[in-house]
Amino acid sequence: MRHLRNQKGFTLVELMVVVIIVLVLAGIAVPVYMHYIQESKKSEAYATIDAVVSGGLVYFQKNNTYVGGTMANFMAADDVGNAQYFTYALSDLAATGFTVTATETGDWAPDGATVVWTHTGAAASSGDAGTGSFSESGW
Repeated sequence: MRHLRNQKGFTLVELMVVVIIVLVLAGIAVPVYMHYIQESKKSEAYATIDAVVSGGLVYFQKNNTYVGGTMANFMAADDVGNAQYFTYALSDLAATGFTVTATETGDWAPDGATVVWTHTGAAASSGDAGTGSFSESGW
C-alpha cells in the first residue's frame, strides 16, 4: 500500500459538507431577503396613504366634510398616479371620516393583500378633523 502524503485537494466528504452548509444558509437567507423586499415595497402604501390623509385634512378644513372628496381634491393624485406596487381607492366618504385602501398589484405579495387607513371622528362644529388607524390584511 502506498502512502499518499503529498496529495493535494479535497475529499468528496469535505465537498459534501461545504455544499450542505451553503444550502442551509441559502435556505435561511432567501426567505428573509424576500420578506425584506416585501416590507420595503409595502412602505409605498404607507407613504402614499399618508399623503392622501394629509390632503384629506386640508379638504376637511376648507369644506367641513369629507363628502365629495377625490384623490385630486385631497391633493394626492400625483402620489397615487406614480405608485408602482399598489392601487388606491377612497371609500366611505362621510361628514366624519373616510377610508383609503391600498391593494397590492403584481405577484410580489399575496393576492388581495391590502393596507387600509380608516379615518373617523371628525366634527366640523368643533373644528376637529378626526383621527384614524392603519390595518393590514392578507399578508
